[in-house]
Amino acid sequence: MSLRGMWRLIGSLSLLVIALGSWVLWLEKRPAPEEATLADLDPQSIQTIVIERSNGTMAFTRRAEGWFMRKPFQAPADPYHMEQVTGLPRQISHARYQIEKSNLAQFELSPPRVSVKLNDTQFRFGMQNPIDFRRYVQVDDGLVHLTDDTLMPLLNAPATSWIDTKLLPSSAIRELELPDWHVMLTEKGAWTSKPPADDTALREWVNAWRNARAIRITPFEQEIPADAPVIKVRLMNSTIEFRVLQQEPELILLRPDLGLRYHFYAHTGRRLLAPGGEAENSS
Repeated sequence: MSLRGMWRLIGSLSLLVIALGSWVLWLEKRPAPEEATLADLDPQSIQTIVIERSNGTMAFTRRAEGWFMRKPFQAPADPYHMEQVTGLPRQISHARYQIEKSNLAQFELSPPRVSVKLNDTQFRFGMQNPIDFRRYVQVDDGLVHLTDDTLMPLLNAPATSWIDTKLLPSSAIRELELPDWHVMLTEKGAWTSKPPADDTALREWVNAWRNARAIRITPFEQEIPADAPVIKVRLMNSTIEFRVLQQEPELILLRPDLGLRYHFYAHTGRRLLAPGGEAENSS
């Protein structure tokens, strides 16, 4: 290469470096793109939720005491799950596309993999983007958004996992009636029992019932065994009845009015069936 050609090459490379430097500087100084959310819907305004998926429909209603599952079971809903779903409108939209209706099937949006309806706003979940693994979500019949894929595993989880694992509602316990024990709250706010038991043990026992959470919940559609012991828990304005289906290797309590079984570890079962039961078993 001649000397003149070499200088021309050096000059061209210098211009390229300057151009690249200017472009990088522009990228650093340009304003960040405005973040958009999937929908302008206040999570606190959501009163009804309907989730359509391949393994069935789930429906929920917000009540004064919290979320309640209406379908496929009728039971209090898991608060954390409901918080996740009601937060869907606030998820960040990283990209937005106007896609013709005839092309929605290419993104698995017609039909969608999962459909979530919050009040009257519908969110259709399609395929993952194979590059960044974000999820295509169409809001109503409008734009298709690309958002972080955080909800899909939850939306496909079994319906029983959406039920609140807490055995009792938040209402104060007034009385516990078991086959071998009867515990009552006196007018002075103290606990008494038949047969008699230590006051501290009774308070700890009632607290065990108040805070009890099942390790899992399963549906029950068989006939209730005639010899299944009955447990009654009287609250401020209602009475909840359970039937003891099993004590070992785990405690299983059936709630007949819901058609659901609440499963507990054996040590939790011992705490629930007698005051000081866990301590007695471990001594």
